[in-house]
Amino acid sequence: MDLEAVEKWLRQHPLLQGIPDPEIEMVARTIEVHTFEPESYLFVENDPSSDCYILVQGRVRVTSRNLVGQTLTLAELGAGEIVGEMGLIRREPRSASIVAMEQVVAFRLDYSLFERLADLSPLFYQSMLVNVRLRYIHSLLRKATIWSTIPDSELRGIAEISQLETVKQGHTIVRQGEAITSLYMINSGSVEIRSKGKHAVLREGDFFGETELLTDLPAFYQVKALEDCELLTLDQSFFESILTYYKPVKHQLLTMLSIRNPALLKSVTASYNPEEFKQAEQEKQDQLPQVKDKWIAYLLWLGCGFVGLSFLAFFVSNLGIKIAVLLMGGLFGPVTFVAYVRNQQILGYRGYRLAMIFLLTGLVAIPAAFALEKLWMVAPSVAPPFLGSFYNPIIVAIVEEGCKLLVFFILLRSNQVRFLMDAIVFGAAAGMGFAAIESILYGWTNLQTDSSLSMLVVLWVRTLLSPFGHGTWTAIAAVGLWMGLAKHTALHIQQRNRWARIGMFLGFFAVSISLHTLWNYSYSSGSLRLLAMGAIGAIGIGLLLGLIRRGRQLEFGTLRALNPEDTRVGASSSHADLLCTGCGTYSPPSSRYCTRCGQALRIRAGGKP
Repeated sequence: MDLEAVEKWLRQHPLLQGIPDPEIEMVARTIEVHTFEPESYLFVENDPSSDCYILVQGRVRVTSRNLVGQTLTLAELGAGEIVGEMGLIRREPRSASIVAMEQVVAFRLDYSLFERLADLSPLFYQSMLVNVRLRYIHSLLRKATIWSTIPDSELRGIAEISQLETVKQGHTIVRQGEAITSLYMINSGSVEIRSKGKHAVLREGDFFGETELLTDLPAFYQVKALEDCELLTLDQSFFESILTYYKPVKHQLLTMLSIRNPALLKSVTASYNPEEFKQAEQEKQDQLPQVKDKWIAYLLWLGCGFVGLSFLAFFVSNLGIKIAVLLMGGLFGPVTFVAYVRNQQILGYRGYRLAMIFLLTGLVAIPAAFALEKLWMVAPSVAPPFLGSFYNPIIVAIVEEGCKLLVFFILLRSNQVRFLMDAIVFGAAAGMGFAAIESILYGWTNLQTDSSLSMLVVLWVRTLLSPFGHGTWTAIAAVGLWMGLAKHTALHIQQRNRWARIGMFLGFFAVSISLHTLWNYSYSSGSLRLLAMGAIGAIGIGLLLGLIRRGRQLEFGTLRALNPEDTRVGASSSHADLLCTGCGTYSPPSSRYCTRCGQALRIRAGGKP
């Protein structure tokens, strides 16, 4: 463009009306004209802010990354729009990237020229301030999952009614017992929440106050700024209007309530049809994520190690090798089984938690079960007549399943077992910890009284049969205990009365005891025993797989409710699961809020999850 064309274009821009002609001419002589090819960047997010552009021709896309590395499209802008002004006014690095959608012609204003225009035209500067505020708040709202189902054009309206607040370090934002009249969203900084000995730290991307707005209860906690914070607030009247108009947002916040304060969920959901909540929780269950296959690595490595050590133990008479094969044989089946069940989880725990319950159950339950069985088992001749030969197998089943559930019960009472899949995985770990120690003890006994071959036979038989035994039975029993006693988030379980939940526990526990009893029963012939074991194993595995399927559906339903699908969200920058700093558990890379504790997820510096 020649100088005359630039001057003419500037005079026609609505924000530059009223600027004297000599000044417009000066700007036209100083301004730089740039051309950008399609898909080229005008700005890159987080780069220093030193200039801005007035778009003359073509369209650009404004994008930004959220806390978990997903790319969001914030806006599409065309001729006449100004881009990059936010960084100049706020004196901050670029908050977004600007990429050309087609060939773009733009005028470049460096910082000094931008300031000169601001001085010359109050209209220009005030318009920039309003524009920057709306774009800034809109970008914050767009990055928040709770608003992702709201159309972009309507979200801009919410940006106009939202307020920005700056809070100094040490300031008390919410006092316990006072009424909360706004939803608070944290843009920067961190706050501390304390309530009845509980403590949590919320950071960028987190929000609070939704419980009080949903329930009309006073705050039961205190919120204090740990550092200087920038908060985005939404007044209660606007908040209630949004929930009335946007049902997915209401469901999402009710899901958050069920995570943070499950005891209050009934009182809120009573005000509308619970079937609506239940249906939304389970929608799109046919789109369950693909099951992970990391357990195959355990199968191959432990399997190869067990086979190799078995050959060495058979041909080489060495106590160290025998002990090694004993440990490997005891762990191979149980560890692989637990790894398989764990890989079915969509929301995972760190491995050390499973290892803890695996080891503790084996070390605690084995001695306890041995002592109780010795005390209560009797000779067949003195067994109660109505039980006969079933008496001892029933005693063994009740004692062993009860002892295995002890460690799981402690986890359950500490509210670490939130989902059905948690109960299955922890139950399987408890059962297989017992099975591993039991196999090692059986193998050691055979090694002492017989030979290496006898030990290997015992280990191989127990390894091959391990999927059908303790891990399956205890997982089923743990599901019953979870349904009966846990303060979990599943609404369809919460809606049942106390006796119905106790009945569910007794039913699953009875199934577990029955399978265990029939497995241990002394059948009249070997062929009958094999037939019975095959049927028992098939029933147990079939029931377990059905529970896993149901558990995955419930996990996914809650995950999707808290992190609804957003077609504007691109692929994550990381394929690794995201570790929540609040509760130390894992979520899929597409998540933005932890489905266990409700805190915002984020990737670490450098793009690591």
